[in-house]
Amino acid sequence: MSSSGFRIAVAAVCAGFSLWAMEAAAGPPEVAQVKSRQDKFRDMGGALKAIVDELRKQTVDWDNIVAPNAQTIKDRSGYLINWFPKGTGPEGGVKTHALPAIWQTNDDFVRLGKTAEAEAVKLNQAALGKDRNALRAQAEAMSKACKACHDSYRSPERDNDE
Repeated sequence: MSSSGFRIAVAAVCAGFSLWAMEAAAGPPEVAQVKSRQDKFRDMGGALKAIVDELRKQTVDWDNIVAPNAQTIKDRSGYLINWFPKGTGPEGGVKTHALPAIWQTNDDFVRLGKTAEAEAVKLNQAALGKDRNALRAQAEAMSKACKACHDSYRSPERDNDE
């Protein structure tokens, strides 16, 4: 093997090791956790948008649009604060828009998560009550609860992931 061939082989081994080390630092469990978290947030955002869009219509489809989407938000929000275990932030080498502040000021993050959960329960109650005005007010309250957390704990440099 020529010296240039040997150098290429060494470089390839080093590159492979570097990729393996990066994979080990942010291994599949952490990557899967972040992807799952992002998917759940997309579901919640899509559900809230569907409710708001439905409220703009002359006739609200309570049973097929509003109720199932409100239920999705309520169900997901009950687990929201558990979607951020240590190691699933940027410090773990995982691509995420969650800011390190989630883990640094966890008490505040948990407080905001519980507020969002409470607002989601009220949203679901308003949907089941089929009261357009109550639902409109609660959809706004839910949006504000989401925004309060996003303002402090989500990077502004994002593409609607978290």
